[in-house]
Parts: sequence; structure tokens; C-alpha cells
Amino acid sequence: MPITLAFAKNLITNEKLGTDDVPDYLGVSFSSTDYVNHIFGPSSLESEDNILRLDSCLADLFAFVDEHVGLENTLIVLSADHGSPEVPGYLNELGIQSGFVDPQSWDKDPAFKALKDKFGIDTELIESYSHPYLYLNHEVIQQHGLNIRDVEQAVAKELLKFEGVAQAVSSSELREGNLPDTQINKAILDNFNPNRSGDIYLVFEPHWFINDFDGLEVSSTHGSPWRYDTYVPIAFGGMNISAQHVHRRVHTIDIVPTLATFLRIKPPSGSAGIPLVEIFDGKKKQD
Repeated sequence: MPITLAFAKNLITNEKLGTDDVPDYLGVSFSSTDYVNHIFGPSSLESEDNILRLDSCLADLFAFVDEHVGLENTLIVLSADHGSPEVPGYLNELGIQSGFVDPQSWDKDPAFKALKDKFGIDTELIESYSHPYLYLNHEVIQQHGLNIRDVEQAVAKELLKFEGVAQAVSSSELREGNLPDTQINKAILDNFNPNRSGDIYLVFEPHWFINDFDGLEVSSTHGSPWRYDTYVPIAFGGMNISAQHVHRRVHTIDIVPTLATFLRIKPPSGSAGIPLVEIFDGKKKQD
């Protein structure tokens, strides 16, 4: 955090941010929170220590902005790109079922041996797993003249039998839109790209996840469609915005159109959020 803080201060000074009538935007990501929660979990003492350090770091940054720009001329927005689940050990102590999933062991399971015997495959059927997609061995499937859709559905059916797997959706189903209209399926479709995505999209049960993070064994990881992974704060401050708490469901993508509305400009063409009207209702009371 200290290095990122120093870099942000230098940007403000050297780029002369906030020194004219044209609005400037500065985005700063203090990412140590992500790594600490991955390694130790959000309820750990290490995470508590990190949050205290983050609080001190933000106070330092805001004091610097106040000195060089003036907080009365600054709109502050705080948020995160995802939530953080608790570690299985902690949840199990609370009586909540939780655990880790190991996709590397699936292809060696007797159920998959039977599946490979059914299709006449004598080598690995699973090429790899990159969360949340499982990739099949297309070279082997083509060599045996198999229908990829049939293989996807057969593998997906077997995956549902493994502990911790809540849903397994084949790419064929996603391309066809052949899915029930549920919030989870909507989230899956939002993630799907027919040109780049894998063969089977996996959703683990709540509080079940892979503890491999780019080759590093971790205690917790995110990336699911469950609420705890998408539950993050959004805080606006400064520029005569009145203090209030908003208790309704909002989305991080609402920040961009809110900023655009605040600046009285058109939102970016790719923006899909909705302006948070409370920001402007609160400001009007001060104007």
C-alpha cells in the first residue's frame, strides 16, 4: 500500500490534477486486501490488521488531496470489484458446511473411467480447468469422431455427482439459451463468451471453492455467483453530498453512470448501470 500511495501522490502533483476547471479522474487500487483475504480469510487477525492499515492509508491520501486540491472540490468513491467468502475451517466451526474442491482429481475418478470407456477414450478427457470453466480434450474427442455436445452433457451429468458441485452447464446449452430463467443462469450467461469460454461452466455450492490461486494454495477464493461474492460496499463522499445510508440492492456498474450524471455528460457507450439517484437527492438538500 505505501508504494501505491506514494505513486498516487506523485500523479496528483506531477499531472497537476484538480488545478483547472476541467474535471480530472484518478483511480487507485489498494489490492493488498484481496491477497490477505485469499491467504488468511476475511475474519482473520491478518485481515483486521490490513483493514486498519488501509484506513490509515486512505486518511493519508485524503489529507494529501485536501492540501493540494481541497476535499470540497473532490468527489470520493470507494468500492470493490468483488466480495470475499469465509474460509471453510471458520465456517465449519459455525456449523456451516464448507470445503475445497479439487478438479485435478476428477478425471481419475471411477465414474469418469466408466464415461471414457463408454466413449472409447483411453486418455485424459479433461484438458484443464480455469475457473469457472472446465475444458475438454477436443483433440481426443475429434479423433474418436464424437459429438462434442453429447460429450459435454455426459461429463456435466457426472460432475453433478461430485461433492461441492451445484451446477454444471455445457457450452452447447449456453449457446442455445436452453436454460431455466433463474438468477444463477443469468449470471452464467453474462459470463459466457462463445469464442473464448470453456466447455462446461461450473457453479460450486455456497462456501465450496477451489483453493488454488494461480498455483498458490489459498484459504479462500471468490468468483461464484452467490451473494457473498457480489456483496461489496459503494460509498460516495464530498461535493456537498449529505450523509445517509442506502439499504437497497445496487451494482458496482452503477458508479460510472452516476459519475457521468454528476458531471452532466453522457455515460460511456458500454455502460449498463443506472445512476444512483440518492447522490443527487442528497446534494440538492445542500445546494
